[in-house]
Amino acid sequence: MPAEKASRTYAAMIAEAEAAVASVKDPELRRVAFDRILATLLEARQPTELKSQRKAPTQHKSTAPRRPSRAAEGRRGPKSYVEELITDGFFDKKQRTIADVKAELANRGRHIALTGLSGPLQSLTQQRQLRRQKITAKDGAKSTYAYSKW
Repeated sequence: MPAEKASRTYAAMIAEAEAAVASVKDPELRRVAFDRILATLLEARQPTELKSQRKAPTQHKSTAPRRPSRAAEGRRGPKSYVEELITDGFFDKKQRTIADVKAELANRGRHIALTGLSGPLQSLTQQRQLRRQKITAKDGAKSTYAYSKW
């Protein structure tokens, strides 16, 4: 029955579009105008009428156990890994460079690029969990930042 109702409404829309272009003399212009008017009528019909004709997707119940949410299992990511280093006392005794942090995380099985560590280290510095000082290398050519605990 819904298919019959849909075909009737399509037929009505086609008749409406034909009536709108009946006075156009040029056949090519009439065809283009008909296409545009019919497309407009179909778009106007679609949000209200076609949605009611669609069936709602059925939800299947999964038998697999659900994974706990990120909040339940703790945060993950470079910032939380560096926070673990802070709580473990990695920054307590001496200043550490970003390369030192990367190497320690790699020792712990967390392989993160240097570019992925610079933002979290800066954020932790702004939150005053870490202190950052600019240090120069022994040859004096290159300077870098060293991080320590407040």
